[in-house]
Amino acid sequence: MTGALFLILVPLTAAVLTYFIDGRTKTARIILILTAVFHAIMTAGVIFLPALRSDDSRWLGFDDLGMTVLAITSLLFLAVSIHTAFWIPADRHYAHSHSHILLFGKPVFLPAMMAFLATMSMVIAAKNFGLLWVAVEATTLVSAPLICYHLSPGSLEAMWKYLLICSVGIALALFGTITMTVAAASADVHGLNMDAIKTASENLNPAWFKAAFIFMLAGYGTKMGLAPFHTWLPDAHSEAPGSISALLSGALLNCSFLGIIRVLDVTPADLQDFAHDLLITLGMISLIVAAFFIIRQSDFKRMLAYSSVEHMGLAAILWGLGAETYALIHMCGHSIIKMSLFLLAGNILLAYGTRTVSEVGGIFGKLPRNAVLWLTGILLICGTPPSPLFVTEFLLVKSAGPVLGSVVLLLLFAVFAGMSMVCLNMCMGTHGHGHHHHHHGHALPLPPEPDTLRLKTTEKLALVPTFTILLALLGGIVLTIQLVRYGG
Repeated sequence: MTGALFLILVPLTAAVLTYFIDGRTKTARIILILTAVFHAIMTAGVIFLPALRSDDSRWLGFDDLGMTVLAITSLLFLAVSIHTAFWIPADRHYAHSHSHILLFGKPVFLPAMMAFLATMSMVIAAKNFGLLWVAVEATTLVSAPLICYHLSPGSLEAMWKYLLICSVGIALALFGTITMTVAAASADVHGLNMDAIKTASENLNPAWFKAAFIFMLAGYGTKMGLAPFHTWLPDAHSEAPGSISALLSGALLNCSFLGIIRVLDVTPADLQDFAHDLLITLGMISLIVAAFFIIRQSDFKRMLAYSSVEHMGLAAILWGLGAETYALIHMCGHSIIKMSLFLLAGNILLAYGTRTVSEVGGIFGKLPRNAVLWLTGILLICGTPPSPLFVTEFLLVKSAGPVLGSVVLLLLFAVFAGMSMVCLNMCMGTHGHGHHHHHHGHALPLPPEPDTLRLKTTEKLALVPTFTILLALLGGIVLTIQLVRYGG
């Protein structure tokens, strides 16, 4: 059995096993961690043992790009799994949640997490556009229950919005995939094997391929969170538990972008400029939309969601400019930092019971460890040196030319101003900043102060974000030194 099959079937088998043994038990959480560890070990095997990559397979296999995305996905899932195993008991105790999205009388939260890993692995390993489409659709179906973990009206609405909008997007991608078949047939390529289409790319029908690219860009761009197809993302990322938001933002968006890159990889030379210009345009729209909504944002998880739209836009611009290596570095840096921030946001939500910035205050006094990490993470995600994103954003502005570079720089400053203001309001001052909200002229009471035991529990949950923030800092320092040494 090949490495790709192992990476898909083992998490899927673990998901089925966990579903039948009751996904709320301690055993289920142990299975989750063991699955993540196995996946990480197998990923290392795929990277360092070429025999496991199945390069000769028509359906599954890993190239250098796939291995990069696989490595970051596996690392993120391992970190999130460890955090989730300790977060679930704390959330049950304080939020009165039973960690149970019920399906046919069985909890599916942890099984859905493992199935999510299996489907993302299939997306990364797919060497056929038809299989790629099936895998991306599967990620939607298995991740939807994860969003409504707490079964609140807001989370249920976010889940249905996620399903409906992404289903429309995936339908567009399906039409593009069918159109790709027509374009390939004109070059005597029967089927949707990526290697075969790439070999015959110069003989593809340009009109049919252009239509295929537009529809697949819109379809997979919806799942990637590119504006104006991003409307599901802020609700889903803000309503889902912090660990799930971390996976959606740090792993799923990269897998969706990988689908677009696979199409770019087989694009005929005559259409490369058209494809890259379209990608840059959507990237700029995403950056503008994100900057507009981040400024004076009142929901700190929603702010992080729009930050994901921003960084996917930046990655798209980098790729469109031909800076593929910088785009990959940007994707990796964003994934690690954003995962850390969403885990910390989940901790803050657990302690304060609200996502509203104005009702959270004095984190430095109540949650000093989380506060330091939160402030550090916000600075890193905004590209403050020595963030790895500083290097990629600097190189983007340098490569974009004076007009585009100036616009990008202005928008990045707006994002930094908006996010830093939210961060300082949360970290400084006192609980609720000393203000009461008013509704129809009557003062509404602030949420109760978090008790000491809850604060101690939340501080313990900062362990995983500590390691990942340090990893991001280390990577940023290395990249910054390289930038200074070689000048980009």
